[in-house]
Amino acid sequence: MAEQYLTIRVMIIDDEAPARSELKYLLEQFPEVIIVGEFSSGEAALTAIPALNPHLAFMDIEMAGLNGLQTAEKLNLTNVVPLVVFATAHEEFAVKAFELNVVDYLLKPFSEKRVAKCIDKVRTLLYESMPVSSNKQNNDLPALYSLQKLAIEHNGKASVIDTKDIIAVYCTEGQLSIHTVSKCYYSNMPLQDLQSRLDARLFFRTHRAYLVNIEKIREIIPWFNGTYNLIVEGLAEEIPVSRQQVSKLKKMFGL
Repeated sequence: MAEQYLTIRVMIIDDEAPARSELKYLLEQFPEVIIVGEFSSGEAALTAIPALNPHLAFMDIEMAGLNGLQTAEKLNLTNVVPLVVFATAHEEFAVKAFELNVVDYLLKPFSEKRVAKCIDKVRTLLYESMPVSSNKQNNDLPALYSLQKLAIEHNGKASVIDTKDIIAVYCTEGQLSIHTVSKCYYSNMPLQDLQSRLDARLFFRTHRAYLVNIEKIREIIPWFNGTYNLIVEGLAEEIPVSRQQVSKLKKMFGL
């Protein structure tokens, strides 16, 4: 049962902003993937890794300062070692890269199909690395608990709620509106951070600014330009579904 709670914490390391944006867009199509950081240098990434504790790092090779190969070598000497995928325009470094135990080697420009294959591979590796001893249930309790309970800080106070009671979350006026069955809470937490604390099988990112509890969806309404709106139980507002997320929605409900 542990695998249903698995999210993949990802960091992107590339000194070219367009390449980071392209890869981030492709990765955001996977509901279990959470982007925990973007960095333009190996030095900055190495400094941040202990705090961010990523499962996976996508890393360019040709970068100013420490290049990707050097960064991976230094990473292997640290206590927090994420899986590494090299994402580069240079195929000639592949042999050296795999000597550093990277799990995949993506060539630019990235394709959706190739990135999906990479994530499938990483997902399998992470599942296989999870503990299988008789203590597994106890080892999983902290992660499970964090998915069931959520502390929302606002105006110096923290309210603890059951995540299953959340109906929908959306960004408004620079903060999050978190709607539950009984109340609306407000938080300055980034939506991406909140999503990382929720069960990826229960909450669907319908749009860049919206999360919805799948079990609360009651109607799916075709809208303009291939988009959809959702009627959600307990919420007056309709929730938009972007064109990029429509295929996931249809697959989810067998449409």
